[in-house]
Amino acid sequence: MIHPTAGELRELVDIIEVRPPYNAATGAGTASETYAAAVWAKIEPLGGGVEAETMQEKICRQQYRIWIRYRDGITPFQQLEWKGMRLVIDGPPEKMDQWLLLHAYSTTTRNF
Repeated sequence: MIHPTAGELRELVDIIEVRPPYNAATGAGTASETYAAAVWAKIEPLGGGVEAETMQEKICRQQYRIWIRYRDGITPFQQLEWKGMRLVIDGPPEKMDQWLLLHAYSTTTRNF
C-alpha cells in the first residue's frame, strides 16, 4: 500500500474519546473529551451502501480510509469529527512506518 506524503494531508479531524450510550443506528457514542484537536489527515472515501432498510427507516453507511501521522494512544474506542460528521473507527489502527491507517465509517439515517 502506498503511504501518503505530508502534502496530501489536507483535512483536519478531531479525535474524541467517547462513552456509552451509543446510538444503535450510527454507532456514535457520547463525546466525553477531545483526545487530539486539528489533526491533519488524508481521507479517502471508499464507497458505501444501504446497511439496513425497514418500512420506516433506511440506514446508509459510507466507508473511509484515513491516514494520519503516527501518534500513540489511538484506539478503536475513539471516534473522529470531520466536517461536522462523526466517523466511527472500525477496527484497530494499522501502524505503517510513521503513519497510522484508520478504517472508519459514517452513517446517515432517513425516515420515511
